[in-house]
Amino acid sequence: QTMPNRDAWRWLPVAMATVLAGLTPAEAFVPASRLHVSPTLGLATSVRARHTGCQLAVRKARLGLRMVATSEPSTKIVGPEWNNQDEYKSLDAVELKTDLDSVTKLIDELGALSRKIDMDKLDSLDADVLVQMTRKSTDAAVMLMNVATFASCEASVDGSNLEARSLQAKIRSMSSKMTQATQSASLAIKLAPDAKIAEYLAKCPEESFNVEHQRKLKDFTLSLAEENLITAMSVDGNSAWSQLYTSISSTMSCDVGGKSMGVAQAASLLASSSGEERLNAWNGIQKAWTNNEEAAAAILNSISGWRLELNRRRAAAAGKPVHYLDTALHQNRMSKKSLDAMMQAVEEGKAVGQRALKLQARVLGKTQLHPSDLMAPPPSAGGAAGLQVPFDEGINVVADAVSTVDGSVGDFVKMMEAKQWVEGREGDKKAPGAYCTQFAKSRHPRVYLSAYSGSFQHVSTLAHELGHAFHSWVMRDMERAETRYPMNLAETASIFFETVVGDRLIAMAATPEEKLRYAWYDAESAGAFLLNIPTRFDFECRMHEARDKGESLTPKFLKSLMAQAWTDRYGDTLEVVDDMFWASKLHFHMTGVQFYNFPYTFGYLFALGVYAQQEAMGADFHKAYVDLLRDTGRMSAEDVVQKHLGCSIEDPEFWRGSIRMIEQKMDQFEREIEAAGL
Repeated sequence: QTMPNRDAWRWLPVAMATVLAGLTPAEAFVPASRLHVSPTLGLATSVRARHTGCQLAVRKARLGLRMVATSEPSTKIVGPEWNNQDEYKSLDAVELKTDLDSVTKLIDELGALSRKIDMDKLDSLDADVLVQMTRKSTDAAVMLMNVATFASCEASVDGSNLEARSLQAKIRSMSSKMTQATQSASLAIKLAPDAKIAEYLAKCPEESFNVEHQRKLKDFTLSLAEENLITAMSVDGNSAWSQLYTSISSTMSCDVGGKSMGVAQAASLLASSSGEERLNAWNGIQKAWTNNEEAAAAILNSISGWRLELNRRRAAAAGKPVHYLDTALHQNRMSKKSLDAMMQAVEEGKAVGQRALKLQARVLGKTQLHPSDLMAPPPSAGGAAGLQVPFDEGINVVADAVSTVDGSVGDFVKMMEAKQWVEGREGDKKAPGAYCTQFAKSRHPRVYLSAYSGSFQHVSTLAHELGHAFHSWVMRDMERAETRYPMNLAETASIFFETVVGDRLIAMAATPEEKLRYAWYDAESAGAFLLNIPTRFDFECRMHEARDKGESLTPKFLKSLMAQAWTDRYGDTLEVVDDMFWASKLHFHMTGVQFYNFPYTFGYLFALGVYAQQEAMGADFHKAYVDLLRDTGRMSAEDVVQKHLGCSIEDPEFWRGSIRMIEQKMDQFEREIEAAGL
């Protein structure tokens, strides 16, 4: 994604990032992380379970969990349908059109105010002009984002909805115009003398953190004309590549064991209890992307080339280099030292992740896993019953578990169900993945699942996304400028919810078999966050380095690069590597957020650290936890951790502590395997 768009929304009140960045339906308007780790497929299938399966006997009587013998056909589980009509009745609703008309009027007013800013005379800048632009851009952003969220929700449910796609194109165009109308203010915020900024912040104190953060980019700012040109060209240039990828992935079909289906539907089969079905799904998805590999390679060529060229231009203006990681670090409000410390600990802990996969292979009776096994559920003992959880029961499991933190947290989960704010129906034209989003006007969250089929993995995904929703919910009374939290901190609440649900269920486990099932998902998470996410990071670093040296990113070259990245991290744990992961993984093709990978591992390890405080703090934990979440939009990552945990994330030892917790979980997993005689 271009830096000017990111800069613009960082200044603009409300999370305009996603609007201005032109995100795809499954990415849009979500506080940073709803598209899940999905280690095998890479289509953000959100079947990344960590727990469940262990409550078999205890919850069966109480919740009536549906038992189905593994040898019998599974009962069809129907996911929930969301209701968004309290926002707009339809894509052509009068209220929607009125909001867009109001945004158009505000953009004109912003343009007129912008002309009062003389970039050559910032010493005499009228701070009141910036104040007025802040207020007007807030109003415009809220309405535009609200419409964009509605259009994104409609497109997610039906990727062939031409009306929704047309509206999204219109929103991107309006976003570009809004960015250009406010560009002079954005630059003035970064370049004006300290005294003028102090005048502005005296009237808009809620903007203090964001202004301070954006002024770090002062030296890398181009001229107003150049910034506007980049913004205008990105709509049909850089951002369009991500739109192309979404169009391909949402309309592409694949053959799975002789049956044609959409990629999202095929992705859900990667969590099947049948190894044959998983393999067929994986092979079908691989073949489908191989047929589209030239297009996928062209997209990566163009996105990485755009980023690198823009970095070169900014480096020339600043007289100092711009690293390809700089934008991602700025977006995540963390230092390179913190990233290096985390990756050092992850490299040291690589053996923990590899051990997790070897233990899973042992349970499956294999010497090595296949990539199609990376999201497999634990096997059931011969003749044992598999478990399916209807949606109403699954969400009750989540609500009951998080109520142990505080009753109000469970009440929030129940409210999400009662208000029909969760989508989980199956559909061959649905966007793959899962995400949490929010309507800007009402500040009401929504959760999207590409397909809720009743597996325990989907219960885990549901918990994850509800954690994101809770994060935004506890910030709904705050100034909008203080609610824009980065992706790395966004994962805190989501993974925390998963962990709470998982530990609640293991405490209720009645048999060794149930405990083994639970530990299985801990192993799955260890593999995902200690191996798969770092693999993505390694690949993306090497891809940018190769592109910067003039290498053409052909499918053959990208396969080789990806194969090496998998081998380096996974070692001898897999039968084969997934050398098409560069094509199937949506995150590589996103333009709104760069390096959509390492923040996941950050969030996972950080959330484990936060969770460890629960027992120590007792009744005081809930308030402290909410306070931490509320600070994520107005502090750097380093400051949030220092304030609430008293630790430095620039020290590898902070991250090693969480990895030791994972290692202990693997010790427990191995004990459960041995107890089961495997």
